[in-house]
Amino acid sequence: MFRPFAPSFALASLLVGLTATAQPAPAGRSVVLAGKAGESPLIYVAPGTVTAILLGAPIVRESVQVEGRDRFPVFEVGDAGVTLSPAVALGTGERLALRVTYREGSPASVVFLLTGLPGKADGLVNVSRPQQTLDTCRVELSATRERCEAQAKELEALKARPAALSPAAVALAGFVGKQGLRGAGFEQACYEARGGEFRPVMCWGLGGATWSVVVLEVSNTGREPWAPAWAEVTPTGGEPRRARALLSGQATIPPGGVVSVAVEVEMPAREKPEEWLRALHTVRVCDGDGSRCLSVPKVKL
Repeated sequence: MFRPFAPSFALASLLVGLTATAQPAPAGRSVVLAGKAGESPLIYVAPGTVTAILLGAPIVRESVQVEGRDRFPVFEVGDAGVTLSPAVALGTGERLALRVTYREGSPASVVFLLTGLPGKADGLVNVSRPQQTLDTCRVELSATRERCEAQAKELEALKARPAALSPAAVALAGFVGKQGLRGAGFEQACYEARGGEFRPVMCWGLGGATWSVVVLEVSNTGREPWAPAWAEVTPTGGEPRRARALLSGQATIPPGGVVSVAVEVEMPAREKPEEWLRALHTVRVCDGDGSRCLSVPKVKL
């Protein structure tokens, strides 16, 4: 039986669909996010009680993850909230992480800790973030403008290149000649990668006469989403240079997510296929301001 004070599943799902701008937040326990490092508010859950978490702003729905997902038969994600209920009670000292990323604003993401306490369960939790100051908005606007300008330049460069939507188009564009191309895996490079919260789980590459491509399947183990925006390569004993292009299977890698990132590098003309994917380079992939990067050494390009 659901407890009398708990909203029904249908009502909770409706509450999750409400945005902060569309409707005033219903009464419930309030949680104010301070945006401090390591901040993880507790939320009390219990079987028989549907907990609705209203996050006060639009979220990236695909970013929402909960530990022990199979323990929650009720788990619904809306545009601005989450409803959930466990099948069995959580222990008093047990903590299960619920990770959420906002579409914009600060803090950009939050990790809630779901726990259990006899006789206590949250039916409704209203989450809010501190109002941003003018200076904070200016900094975020400036960073966003820089990212947009960089992406616009990259898009124009991609538009200027011949379309390569089929093997025939690839051949006509000159990307592959009669000598074909070569592929290889870079297991050692993956093993020695440095990036703190970022870790490549697979590294491989393709090589042609005048180009090389390295593909990194990157796992984001941090608490913040990561948007790879540019890359550079540095040959052993040489100077770093920007990659010709960087493409990602997804614009932003959410916490706990794995996304393929491809770095395209223009190479000096190499006549013999035996020379392709032979020269050691360090490949570095960064976000827009270069503050969060993944560095992979000993990649053969």
